[in-house]
Parts: sequence; structure tokens; C-alpha cells
Amino acid sequence: MSRKLVILISFLPIFCFSQENFIGTPRITNYLKSDYNAGTQNWNIAQDEKGYVYFANNDGLLQFDGQQWSTIEISDNSPIRSVYVDSNNNVYVGLINDFGVIVHDIPSMPYYKSLRDLLPQNFEDFDDVWKIHEIPEGIIFQCFDHIFLLKDDSIEIIEPNQRFRFSFLLENRLLVHEPGIGLFEYKNQRFVFLPWSEVVKDKLITAVLENSENEMLICTIGEGVFKYTGSVVEEWNTPANGWLRTNNLLTAVQVMDDHYAFGSILDGIVISDKEGNIVQQISRREGLQNNTVLSMFADSDKNLWLGLDNGIDFIEINSPIRYITRAENIGTGYCSVIYENNLYLGTNQGLYVRPFTAEANNLPFELVSNTAGQVWSLGIYDNQLVCGHHNGTFLIRGSRAVKISEEEGVWKYIKLKNRQEYLLGGHYSGLILLRKGSQGWEFYKKLNGFDESSRYLYQDNSGQIWISHGSRGIFKVVLDENAESIKEYKLYGKDEGLPSDLGNIIFSLDDRFYVATQNKIYSYNQSTDTFAYDEAANNLLNVDGRIKTLKQDNAGNIWYIAGKDAGVFRLNEDQSYTQITAPFKVIQGEFVNEFEFIYPYNEDNLFMGIYDGFAHYSSKFSKSYTKSFTSLITQVEIPYLDTTMYFNSRLSEVNFVLPFRKNEFRMHYSAPYFENIRGIQYSYFLDNYSEKWSDWTNDSYKDFTNLPEGEYTFKIKAKNIYGIESNTAELKFEILPPWHRSTTAYYVYAIFLLVLGFLIVRFVIYRIELSKKKEKRKHENELKRKEEEYQRQSLIAEKEIIRLRNDKLRAEKTHRDKELANQTMNIIQKNKLLMNLNGELQRIQNSTNDSSVITRLVLIKKRISRELDDKQQNNLFETYFEDVHADFFKRLKEKFPQLSPNDLRLCAYIRMNISTKEIATLFNISYRGVEIHRYRLRKKLNLSRDINLSTYLSGI
Repeated sequence: MSRKLVILISFLPIFCFSQENFIGTPRITNYLKSDYNAGTQNWNIAQDEKGYVYFANNDGLLQFDGQQWSTIEISDNSPIRSVYVDSNNNVYVGLINDFGVIVHDIPSMPYYKSLRDLLPQNFEDFDDVWKIHEIPEGIIFQCFDHIFLLKDDSIEIIEPNQRFRFSFLLENRLLVHEPGIGLFEYKNQRFVFLPWSEVVKDKLITAVLENSENEMLICTIGEGVFKYTGSVVEEWNTPANGWLRTNNLLTAVQVMDDHYAFGSILDGIVISDKEGNIVQQISRREGLQNNTVLSMFADSDKNLWLGLDNGIDFIEINSPIRYITRAENIGTGYCSVIYENNLYLGTNQGLYVRPFTAEANNLPFELVSNTAGQVWSLGIYDNQLVCGHHNGTFLIRGSRAVKISEEEGVWKYIKLKNRQEYLLGGHYSGLILLRKGSQGWEFYKKLNGFDESSRYLYQDNSGQIWISHGSRGIFKVVLDENAESIKEYKLYGKDEGLPSDLGNIIFSLDDRFYVATQNKIYSYNQSTDTFAYDEAANNLLNVDGRIKTLKQDNAGNIWYIAGKDAGVFRLNEDQSYTQITAPFKVIQGEFVNEFEFIYPYNEDNLFMGIYDGFAHYSSKFSKSYTKSFTSLITQVEIPYLDTTMYFNSRLSEVNFVLPFRKNEFRMHYSAPYFENIRGIQYSYFLDNYSEKWSDWTNDSYKDFTNLPEGEYTFKIKAKNIYGIESNTAELKFEILPPWHRSTTAYYVYAIFLLVLGFLIVRFVIYRIELSKKKEKRKHENELKRKEEEYQRQSLIAEKEIIRLRNDKLRAEKTHRDKELANQTMNIIQKNKLLMNLNGELQRIQNSTNDSSVITRLVLIKKRISRELDDKQQNNLFETYFEDVHADFFKRLKEKFPQLSPNDLRLCAYIRMNISTKEIATLFNISYRGVEIHRYRLRKKLNLSRDINLSTYLSGI
């Protein structure tokens, strides 16, 4: 079997029309008045080329892009009666006494432009414009009293013979009904009467549909549908027409190429084939909000929109999936079976039954008596329907149930291969046997010795029973020869080849059983009594996630649910398989977790249990899942401007600009794809900023803040539930540089430089003038100084005498300083010598072992130390210093009484400019010690770092 050919059915071209699927109801999405925030009534529906859907509402024109509803206000007091999108994607609307077009002036919100000013002045009151059409000659606006033809910015007015009712467009044929006369067709710029229409001249015609090339259906209120066959008009004698007469047909539209949808006043809609057979009936019972259908529209995806008297509904008729019991609220689906032409549904609330016929599709399900509660399984054995229930086991006969076993919680029954008269049932705590009796299946016995929950059962060809337990592993149970008791059982888990003891599920395929683990499939090897990875099964069943349930139908197709997805491996003529998953994407994630159920009855009927009932799939329904769709950038919210910019499809023409300091904004985008709208995901990319496309998300907006300056292109794409990606929408914008790097700022800088240059020139001129004034004052001062100099000459002689006296004193002081310095230097030299001798003696002492020599050396060193510490030289120095610098120590002690004698001595040395090295010799301390002493002295003198110590002491 080839596993490389794994494709979706959606990628096949469609050459045939879809078949009816009468089981269940299509998915219906209700849009309440509170959702779209406008009026209740919706009179007309249209769709543009990008996918936007428009609704003619009492409060204005509604626009829906798949994410957001918006209302384009047209008039304060007039409801919108009609809306139409022409071939150029222009949106026209009609209302009371007015009609016009919607204008998209980017980036403003779309607004209404009236075309009424093109009419003559006497046409002020012309009532409601109910219909809008496009014909080759132009756009038709039709009200009861006139028809207005818009072409080339001019309007032609067409008058009725008496009064128009409604108009209808069939391809390019425009028909209009005049009550009491009949139908007219617009030909050669005039309306031509159709004689055959006299039969329906007095009917209230609401719609005309083409049935074939020469046939049409004429829909009327109260009298149903009439058929024109090309020559005569006759009553449409079909089942659908009887329903339409009863429920008052109001509107109609062709759907799915070969079907019709009829909307009624009293009971919702019916869908029929071209022969008038009712295929589907949908009303409030099936999920509509309201039974009065004012308008209908088949969109580009062949699905149906309903404008109701109260609300809007979307019906996914173009889908092979239908839903059973969603509107009837009978519970969660766990099992189903078709038996004796009845459809049985087992739910958490009980077992329900309804005839399995097209006529019964809209009938309610009936609860089978005695079955209220949880139903786990249904099986047909020897033409008898057996129900496994929380309360026991039941035989089902029609709408009655007969309990045959009181053993609670029966998961499943299987028929024993070697004892056909027995059914083996797995229940909450072990196994039971049913035996076939004269009245059918009846309880026989419980098999003792095995008490485990037995939900998944399988009997292999050797008669051994296999049971998977969710939290323990796989059990093999061996029965005796009569299959009436348990001989032994064995548990298989990690030690026997399985990857885990948890989450193992047994399923069968081609008369073999397999075990589905988290991501792989294992099979039993009887020779080794272990489980092993099965490559063939894994290659065939290549699915995402663990297989939850798997069924093979009579044609060999393999249906499965794995993880949150479902699909089928369809058997081809060459015995290969084609994997199909697309049709089931719409119910992804709706299965009952760990209780997934799938039932392939035949090619046209597949049932699956979901949270709110059952889903039904018909493989005969042909649908393309690869249809392209569009993603759109719709709005940009800019908080600092407190405004919103609106866009349409012509984004390449737009480029908005934001300042640097306020570049905070939110991009809104959408994808008008309405099937399973919550499954739409988006990914964005920002040129010049993003490194890669963002992860897929359901968010329909993206916030940006504080982007760097530059030009950007925002790109967005969407992905629908079928994995199809849309086109990429783009929007260019620019973030301006900060103000100091803007063009304006550079102009300011240039002006500033020019002004600065001018000021500098002015300043230079001012300085020159100021210099001239200073020079003048200088000459004046020089003259004055000379005058004063003559006056001071008399004082010079006296000052000279004083100077000579001071010179004599300074010379004497210098002589004394020299003597003091010489004496100090002698002391320094002496101390250096003594210290050197002391060091030499120390080396001699360290180099001899003679104790007598060492003793004498010690005595000599002590004498030298005493000589170095002799205070006499200190006193002598202080005496000489005081003679030279009279009262220095006195002034110093008065100013700093905390100074010690050593401090005073250090001050004297510093005042004499003796170096630190020489001071160290005088003090008999290290160079570092002097530095520390100087530092402490500065502290005592309270001197800051910027004051020189020697200079300071010289000033005392």
C-alpha cells in the first residue's frame, strides 16, 4: 500500500452537483441584534467581490467582514429596503424616497452618497426602493411607482401602466410585475408584456427562479409556486409547494446550483431539489432565531444567509456535515446504530430513537422507555439490539427497552468466536456473559477472578481475550474450554514492550488487533509474548496524535478519530489508501474526549459523537475545500488622534504617516470566510522589522508601539479550518524621525546657524568698539598715573631708607638660617653615618658565632642608638631655630595647642624646606613614617588638600 499518496478530497476538481443529505441540520450561526447592534429587521442581502456581506437593515446598512460588524448610517428616519453590489464592486442602497451609492474615500469610514439629485425636482416622493438590479443598460432602482435607470451619471425614469409590484432578474433578463396585468420583460429599452403571465397577474409575486432553460418558477404569497414550462403556467404540484402554501412563502433563492431555498413567514425555510422534493426544513426548532424570513442570499461559498424579522442567521448548507439533536438538547453523543430502519442515539441522558427516513428528519427523537441515564454502547447481535447502559444491559425492541442484566456499567459486548451462543461484556469491574435463549439474549453469569474495568475488548483467533485499561496496561484473559470461567490473566506493560502503562487503546483492523499508544502503534508477537512497534501499521495509519477509535467499513475504508481530528483512509482500486481529512475539520475538537465514537453505516451515512449530540457525514456530498479567499486590512486605530482609519481593497494607494513619539496604533484585519468562523487564524509580517511571519492566532488585530523611524509594509494572511491560506494583504506606512532629526528640525538648525553667525559678527564689531574705548581710557589713566607718580617721588627716599634697613635684617637672618641649616645638615650626616654603622654592625653580628664579639657589638649598637635618640641635639636645634625665627613656636602653639613636640619639630623642618628623606634621617624613622606624620599634621592643622603645607607654615 502506498503511503506517500496522502491527499485531501478537497484537492479534487468538482464535476458533479452535491447530493442531498437529509440527516440532521446544517451548522447554523445566529447573529443577534446585540451582535450587530442595529435594528431587528433585515430586508435584503448582498456580497461584494472581497467577501464583505451587506444587510439592508432598519437602522442603516450593515457590513460584516467575518470579524466585525459595522453600520453605515444612511438616514435618521428611513429603513434600508434594498442593497446591491454591481459588477464593478459598487454598493448601491435603496430606501424611502432616496437611493444612492456607498463611497469609500480612504481612510474615512464608508459613507452614503445620494443619487436623488440626478432626478427632476418634481420627483420628491416616490416611496420605497425595494429592488436594485444591474442590466447591460445600467443600474435599475425599482419602487412601486417608478423605475429609475442609472447610466453615465444620468437617470432615465420609466413609468408603469398602473403600478409596479416587484422586479426580478434572471441572469440578464429583467422582469417586473404589475398587479392586475402580469409580467413584463425589459427589451430594447422598453418593457414588453408577457402574455402567458396573465394567469398570475393577480398573485402577490415575491420571487421568480429559473428552473431550466425554458422553465421558471413563480413564487407567490399564500398561493405557493407556479411553474412556467415555456408555453403555459401551471401549479407546481410538489411536496415543497404544499408546505409553502401553508406557511406563506415570502422569498426564494437558488442554492447549490440545483436546489432552491424558500423562506416563509410562519415556519422558517425549506430546501428542495428541482423536482420540488423537500430536502431540508429549518425553523426555530432546528436553531433559527425567528421563523419569519424577510430575505435570503446564497453567498460565493454557496452557503445561505437569512435576513430575519429579528436577527441574521448563517447556514452552512455547502457542507457534507450535518448535526443531529443540536437543537433538541438530548445530551452528549456516545454511540449510535441503525436498526430495523430506526436511528438510535445513545447519550448521557438516555437512548433516543427516530425513523431513519427523509420524511422523519424534522421529527423529534423519542426517549426509549426505561433507558434514562448514561448509554455506553449499542450492538446488533443475531438481529437483536443490545444496549450497554450505566444501569445494566437492555434488549431494545422499537421504542421499548427490556432489562436483561442488573450488572451496572456495561462498556461493550463482543460475540465469542468459539462459542457463538455467548456475548462477552466488559463492565466497570470485570466481565459478564450473556447467553442466547428462547427469548433472545439473557444474562448468564459474571466471570469471577477478574475485577478490572473492561472498556476495550477484543478476542483473537486463538480465543484469548484482550482488554486495555487506561491506567494499567493491556490484560490478556484466558477462558476455559467452555468459555464460562477465567483460567488466568496477565498484565502487559512497559516490561512487555509497550512504551507506557498509560493510555493504551486496543483497536482491530483486518481481523488483527493493535495497541494505539501516544504516538505509535504496537502489535502482539505471540512467539515472544511481547508487544513490538508495528512498522506496517504505522506506515498505513500515519495520523497526528493517538488513535482514539477506528472502524473499518464493508468497503474496506478505515475511519478514525485521532487526537482532536477525524478522517478516513479510503481504499483505492489498486488497494492503496488515500487519506481524507478536510471534511472533518469543521468538527475538530468537538469529540467527547476519551469517549470518541465513530459509526460508518454505509457510504452515505457516517455518525460521530460530539459534545452536544451527533455529527453526520455523507461522502456523496461533493465540495471543494481549496477555494481561495481574501484577507483584508480593515481599520487602523490611532489613540493619540482619537480616530480610526478605514480601508478597502485598494491598499497599495495608501500610505499613512505617524510621528515618532506617538507611533502607537492597532491594525484590524479580517478574512470574509464564514464557514466555522472561529477557526480562522491569522499571521502577520512587518517589513523592515519582523524576522519571520508570526505564529498563527485567532486574534484579528495587532498592536504596535514605539517602532523605530522608517518606512514599513504590514502584511497579513489568514488560514481557514481546512488549512488553506488566503492572499496576503499589505498596507504601507511611515514612522517619522524624532523632532530633532526631522526635516523641519534641519531647517531650524540652518536658521539658527545663520542667526548665530550674524550674532558673532555683531559681537566682534562690539568688541572692536569696546577695545577702542578701553584704549582711550588707558591713555587717560596713563596721564593721570604720571601725575600721581610725581606726587609719590617725595616718598621714595624714605621708602629707600626703610628698604636698606630691611635688607640688612634679611641678610642677617639669611646668615643665621645658613648656620642653622649647616648645623641641621651636620646632624643629618651624623645620623646617617650612625645609622649606616648600626646597620653594618648588625650584619657583622648576624655573620659571626662568637658570643663575646656579639656582646660587644650589641653594646656598641646601643651607644649608637643613644646617640641617635639624644635629646640634646633637639634642644639645641630648637634654640637656634627660635633665634632665627623668633616667636614661630609660640605663634604655632597658640594657634594649635594640640601639637606635640615632634609636630613642632616637623613644622620647623618643613618651614626650612628640608626634604622628606632628610627629615626621616633626623627623626630616625622611615620615609613612609614621615609621610604619615605629615598627613596627621595636616589633619591637626585642619588643612584641605589644595593648601600647600610648606607655604602655610611659612606664613605663620
